[in-house]
Amino acid sequence: MYNECMGNVEGHKNRKLVIGVVLIAFGLYAVISGIVNATDNVQPLVAPSGTLRIEIVDDPESRRLGLSGRDEIGDHEGMLFVFDEPSAQNCFWMKDMRFSIDMVWLDSEKRVLNSISDVSPDTYPDSFCPVSEAKYGLEVGSGRAQELGLSDGETVRF
Repeated sequence: MYNECMGNVEGHKNRKLVIGVVLIAFGLYAVISGIVNATDNVQPLVAPSGTLRIEIVDDPESRRLGLSGRDEIGDHEGMLFVFDEPSAQNCFWMKDMRFSIDMVWLDSEKRVLNSISDVSPDTYPDSFCPVSEAKYGLEVGSGRAQELGLSDGETVRF
């Protein structure tokens, strides 16, 4: 009888140990996932007629590369360029692009200044610029700017 009780006690201890290890592993996963999500430069952008997951590019090298060399951008994805200073010279080009896009410029208040639709890779080396000082630039798949309601004067949130 003594051995049988000890076996039950050991089994109970092992179950507690397994549950404890699983909880610790789950906790570590949650913490690591939170850190990755907080540092992967992706966040939502709320437009008048929809939401996008935007990749934020805010340093000179990532802004220079932009979407170059990629095969596509998803319907619910975009790339947000954060420029160092608002300027009418914060322009885009289609160097090494493989698909057409819409380009949207925003002022410091996140209000749409202007947009250009369906810009083809064939336009390279032409540059496309905002009509006035833009703090942000947004690139989305061709036709998405209109679908999202990104017309002049509209405001977005991110």
